Formats: sequence, C-alpha cells, structure tokens
Amino acid sequence: MTTYDREDFYDSDATQFSESDDDNFEGNFGVDPIDDLDQWIPPLFYLAKGSLQSIQNNKSSLENLCLACWEKGMHPHPFFNGGLCHPCKERLLHTMFSKSADGFHLYCTVCGSRSNACVNCTSSNCIKKYCVNCLNIWTDYSDKLVNNKSNDWICFLCLPEPNLLLQANHDWAQKVLFFHEPLSVYGPRALYWKKQPLRVLSLFDGIGTGLVALRKLGIQVEVYYASEVLTAAATVSRTRLGGVLQHIGSVGEVTERRLEEIAPIHLLIGGSPCNDFSAINRFPKDFYDPRGYSRYFFDFVRVLNLMRKINGQYQHLLWLFENVASMPQHYRDTISRHLDCQPAVIDAKNFSPQLRRRLFWGNIPGLFTVHAEQMTMDGEPLTLDKSLMPNSGRSAAQAKIRTLTTNTNSLLQGRTENCKSRKDLASLFPVRFSFQQDELRNADVESDVARHSKKGKRDSTSGINATDKPPRGR
Repeated sequence: MTTYDREDFYDSDATQFSESDDDNFEGNFGVDPIDDLDQWIPPLFYLAKGSLQSIQNNKSSLENLCLACWEKGMHPHPFFNGGLCHPCKERLLHTMFSKSADGFHLYCTVCGSRSNACVNCTSSNCIKKYCVNCLNIWTDYSDKLVNNKSNDWICFLCLPEPNLLLQANHDWAQKVLFFHEPLSVYGPRALYWKKQPLRVLSLFDGIGTGLVALRKLGIQVEVYYASEVLTAAATVSRTRLGGVLQHIGSVGEVTERRLEEIAPIHLLIGGSPCNDFSAINRFPKDFYDPRGYSRYFFDFVRVLNLMRKINGQYQHLLWLFENVASMPQHYRDTISRHLDCQPAVIDAKNFSPQLRRRLFWGNIPGLFTVHAEQMTMDGEPLTLDKSLMPNSGRSAAQAKIRTLTTNTNSLLQGRTENCKSRKDLASLFPVRFSFQQDELRNADVESDVARHSKKGKRDSTSGINATDKPPRGR
C-alpha cells in the first residue's frame, strides 16, 4: 500500500512556486498544500455522516448531494453515483488527469482535492488515488490504509462493495466524456465527429515555438495563426516553419471581427511580455501602468473571452497562458483572478539542460502533472555536455545553465559586477575550451536537445515548456 504524507505535496512541482528563476532560491509561493476543503475536515465529516444517515432513512438522495463538500449537487459525478456542486466540478475538471512522478493520480478521485494523506489502489490496471477525508467518510478502516497496515486495497471503482452507499457508475468512462462536454453538445457532434487537425491561435508568438512543440508532439495542425509584431521574429518563423503558419499582425489587430473570420479555434496559447513581471527588471512599471508591458496580459484575456463567445457551446476551447515564475505574488494573484484558475509551475530543466521555471495557467488536461526529469536514449541525464558541438574539444563547466534570452549577457551565468577576482569572473562562463573559459555559441544554443530524449515521453504541457519562448517584440 502506498501512502503520501503532507510533505510530499510541498516537494511537488505542481504545487510549489519559486520567486526567482534561480533554482537555489528557497521559497513557497504556490497553492497551499492544504486547500479550503481540508481546513473544514471535522464539520465536513459530521455533515457527510448526517447526510448519509438521511439517505439511509430515505429522506434524501445521493444524486442531489455534492460528494466533495456535501452541499447541493447540480452536476452528476463522473465516477460515482452522486452529484457535484459547480465549484467542486471545476476543481475535478482541472485535477482529473494530473499524475505524480510515480504514475499515479495526484488528486482524489472522489473530491478532486488533496489531503494529509492519500491511498493508491493496488489493482495492476488502476492508477486512482483517494484522500483520507473521503476514506474516513466512506469506510471504517481508513486508519489501517493510511498507516500502511493493509498491504492490498482495491478501490471503489475496481471492486465495488455492494453494502456501500458509494457505488461506481458502470459506464464511468463514458460519463467522464460527458463530464467535460454535456450530452447536448457531445450528442449532435458525435454524429459527424472525426479526428481533425488543430486550429491554433498564438498571441505574442515570437519565433513560432508553439508550432514547433505541437509538431514534436505529433499533433496535426490545420492552421496556425500567429500574432507577432517583431519583424525579425516573424521572418524566422515564416522561413523555418511556413506552411500552416499565418501571421495576423499585432495583438491589437486581433479584433472580434478578425476572430470571427478565423473561427473556430481549438487551441489558444500565448505569453504576454514579461519585462515588467520578471524579478530581473530592477525598475518595473505597475501592472496597470499604460506605459508598461504588463498591460498586454489583458489583451490575452480579451481574446480568450471573445473566442469562447465566438466558438459557442458546440466548440470547446483549450487555452494556455505562460509567464515567468519570478513575478511578485500580487501579480500572480491578479492573473489568477482574471483567468479564474491557479497556475502550475513547470521547469525546462526536466526536458533540457536549461533552468527555466515558468508558470502556466490553462485548461489543458494534465497541466498539474508532476514531471520527472527525462533521460537521454543512453539513460543519462540531459546535461549541457549533450548539446555542445561534438568533437570540438569543449566541455561543459555546469550541468544546467540559467535562462537564455536574446540578451548576450544571459550567456554568462551571473553578473560581472558581483565578481571580485578573475577566478569569480571565470566561473561565469558555462563552457571550457582547452582549459580556458568559453561562452556558448550559436550552434550550441540552437542544438536540438530533444533528439536525445526518449520517444513518447512528452505531453502537451511539457512539449510547450521545452520550447519556451524567448522575450518577444511588442
């Protein structure tokens, strides 16, 4: 029996955020490991037991109750015979497909939240996890499970208990589909549905790395609309990617009328300029300052809301917004409030030799999955040595390098003004050549690190993060 204590969630990349791009910074600025639901465990337990007693006395029905918070349920639960209120449904939608590094689900199958401990199902074909709060409500042997006194436990889905009020839906796989798209939407579409290539809109596109990531993932793209004003960046993407890529001007030109012309859009991605968000900027402008770059975030929000309206109820819109993890806490809270969700943090160090921690907001399934570091085909870690020009007599002085930008100073691994000796200055160079310090060269920076990775190990979030965008033009 595998259990997870509270400390496991503090170490999780899915729930912890750094205030600095420097991986040595110690701090937790993310979602609290114990959410609002867990702070009310005692009254929630008694509320649940009272509701179950009413059901046994035929005074109420489980379908009308939320299995997570035990308030009035307005939506059917996809896995079990019961309901969910709207906030709990939204939480389960965001956490249903998130996995930990060991391959098991990261959140509870019943309530979609975290707790002091979680228990895995030991069935060989099941990766479901259940929090201690739900186990306390539905079983009388939760202590044995959590304390690891029972070696085997088959969950409610794999081996339903006939005397238990919590009964699994026999067609839960189909109900999961309806859970994401109501029958009124899915039904008419199912008559003519077939797998179609994506129609993508990328704001603040840079050099088209979103399209590069989708191609690496093997996802077919019908058309890729890119909004980018920097001529050099647009030229690079047009020359190297071409084909399905179409530039549509600046984000200010992406009006409702223009969106109606290019609709429907299946995937909206973007990361607004980070100049005033990043901790590197010593004199950032305020979030709402019209002279600053932070205001471009609201263009993403505007396009997101317009695209949802234009797509309507018959076309679901997937979206992903990215920005630096070093932004102040109140900036992150503002973005989360406008996007109505919390961010996940993903670090490019798990997919490349670069330390590049970024925040991702969105509704991509599995966005909060914890990613283990990928290895090369030889089973070795992805280090800087793997991306240097072969047979050049050069070697890496560091395993991972700091974030690279279009600024050449980023090739050095620190600030020169902090150096007090020639030895300190030499330590800033990431590469050695004939016992001399050397900078990274263009061929090193542009090398395709992904060719060393094992095939089939990327998902939608990791692919996009591995080709994270450099600072963009306005």
